[in-house]
Amino acid sequence: MKYYAHSLENKPVKEWQLLQQHLENVAVVAQEFASEFKAGDWAYLAGIWHDRGKGSKEFQAYIRQANNVIDSFKKYYQGRVDHSSFGAQQVFKESEQTGKLLAYIIAGHHSGLMNWQQDAAHGLKYRLNKKVCSVEFQMECQNFSIKLPFQPEKDYFGFQLQFFVRMLFSCQVDADFLDTEKFMNPDMFKQRENKFTMGVLNKNFWNKFDVLRVCAEKTEVNKIRERVLKDCLSSAEKNTGLFSLTVPTGGGKTLASMAFALKHAEKYGKRRIIYVIPFTSIIEQNAKVFRDVLGDDAVLEHHCNFVDDAADRITKLRTENWDAPVVVTTNVQFFDSFFANRTSKCRKLHNISNSVIIFDEIQAIPIEKLRPCLEVIRELSLNYGVSSVLCSATQPAINKSDDFKEGLEAIREIASDVAGLFQKLKRTEVTSIGKQNNEEISERIKKHNQILCVVSTRKQAKNIFQNTGNHSDHYHLSALMYPAHRTRVLAEIKHKLKNEQTCRVVSTQLIEAGVDVDFPVVIRSIAGMDSIAQAAGRCNREGLIERGNVFVFEPDEGVPAGYFRQTAQCAEKLFDRFKGRLLSPECIKEYFLDYYWLNQDRMDKDGIGSICKGASQGNIQFEDLAKFRMIKSATEPIVIAVEKEAEDLVRQLPHVKYLSGILRKLQKYTVQVYPYQLNELGRYLEVVGGVRILRFKSLYDEKTGLCLDVPEYLDPEEVIC
Repeated sequence: MKYYAHSLENKPVKEWQLLQQHLENVAVVAQEFASEFKAGDWAYLAGIWHDRGKGSKEFQAYIRQANNVIDSFKKYYQGRVDHSSFGAQQVFKESEQTGKLLAYIIAGHHSGLMNWQQDAAHGLKYRLNKKVCSVEFQMECQNFSIKLPFQPEKDYFGFQLQFFVRMLFSCQVDADFLDTEKFMNPDMFKQRENKFTMGVLNKNFWNKFDVLRVCAEKTEVNKIRERVLKDCLSSAEKNTGLFSLTVPTGGGKTLASMAFALKHAEKYGKRRIIYVIPFTSIIEQNAKVFRDVLGDDAVLEHHCNFVDDAADRITKLRTENWDAPVVVTTNVQFFDSFFANRTSKCRKLHNISNSVIIFDEIQAIPIEKLRPCLEVIRELSLNYGVSSVLCSATQPAINKSDDFKEGLEAIREIASDVAGLFQKLKRTEVTSIGKQNNEEISERIKKHNQILCVVSTRKQAKNIFQNTGNHSDHYHLSALMYPAHRTRVLAEIKHKLKNEQTCRVVSTQLIEAGVDVDFPVVIRSIAGMDSIAQAAGRCNREGLIERGNVFVFEPDEGVPAGYFRQTAQCAEKLFDRFKGRLLSPECIKEYFLDYYWLNQDRMDKDGIGSICKGASQGNIQFEDLAKFRMIKSATEPIVIAVEKEAEDLVRQLPHVKYLSGILRKLQKYTVQVYPYQLNELGRYLEVVGGVRILRFKSLYDEKTGLCLDVPEYLDPEEVIC
């Protein structure tokens, strides 16, 4: 008797995929995936058992009925069949310890990893006792006498165990998806071929990068960048593990870190390079830098804003499982996936093992998420063959110590002389100018032809800009301007700076996120030392003058409560003690030690550690862990449809079957607002396809963006049509 796993539309039963063939295929591929972290035997068992429940007469009747096939199985038809619980129950019977972990994977390979116990009718415990159809389909018995491929650590075992199950789950579901796709859509499957090796990428990189180096001016800054590059290439010879790269802003760490990753990956057989960035505002520019030196096809972008019409189908395939040589992604996409329970989120995880991961701006991990994120980095390095590079100009104090037991051990610094590097790249003088009101700051701005002022709130940025005067050479940047608008303004700013024209800019901290601009003078409202250092990184970046000036002021209206106030207070303590060397590594370390000490009880806001403690006995609450979010947004999106392209996209919304493509394209016309602001704008918004649209031109200023001071009445004729 033949049992089938998958059917083909309008094809006879004899052309369907045999169940035994599917199980064997998935088991072998999953085994290959998991062999990267020495768990091939575990993944083989998950694969060989995952669809065993399809060997019931009821499922065979169901698959035939769905394809209008009438044969002797018709009498067994009873509608949809739970085929995943059977395999979970059988492996649990075979071995309670090994089987329990495998049962999560088998029971959840469609619906996702579930809690051990949810309620009377949910959770793995319920599924293991649920009545299921009897299965006549037989295969030879497997060996369940296998051990965990890692050394359990008492304090971390619960975290290790849930991490291991999730990585196995990734192997199984990716293997399952790929085998199903290969059978049902072989043309699509063929498009997944990866033609790159690390050797080829390394060669491509140096062919392009050497040209850039030859063309670069022989400045002191570029000599220092060469020193950083040399250090990266030297450290790439070192064994797999944890590295830090501490380089001042403008020190060339983006390409130098990639040079490290390519050489290290080629030497130690790493499969891919993953570049993790905290801000979507800079991810596209970094991805472009990598494409320019590696080639378009080598680099995969995976983040919420990415749109690639030319290669949409292939890109979608690659984002499903990150089967690409270089992946550029965000902290949100990366860390959220390691706590997710859905198949779509977890599928790529196994491809992160045996990779080189570059964490850019590592200090940007939110304090409330620091502990679980460090545990992810630690576990990847310890048991999954990953080399991680923690990059920053303001390296956080995350080394393990008596005061910070959750810190990382054995981090090796790549830069050979960090203190000397910062001294040689000292291009600015940071000076405190005390308490200032907005009018005083505006007057200071007017005295300089080229100056950048950075403040912590949208409201203050707009107020200072308006006080400075709405001239053609004055610019404002904030998140109240949609991304496409900001991009145009930044292009104008860069043009004026390059041509030594008058250019005065007032911005929120978004300009600190890797935006490549160079001003002789910068003013920054008091903030954390990492923010002050980032603002200073926009001053005399190329070292074209002897010293740039960075002025730090305290707003007379005070610093906003919460994060801004606390980080500002931590920074303020250091101003006298580190006078003349506020941006030194020693000062930054002191800042983070103080900040972390003040927040030691806030480093795991989602309670991941507590949930994992209960997992050490195999009672894992995957759905609870999946509540982790790197960023829990308190804002809502509004599409600003005042440009023709935006309006054209909005018109398509009611007529498309799938919104995801258009929504991604609309990201560059989207502004985020708080709920109370949304209420104020409510009557001027139109909802199209579930998307809030603003069409009133007078509510969007060409200089400052969305106007939140909503007037009582607007003329309907102002709507853009």
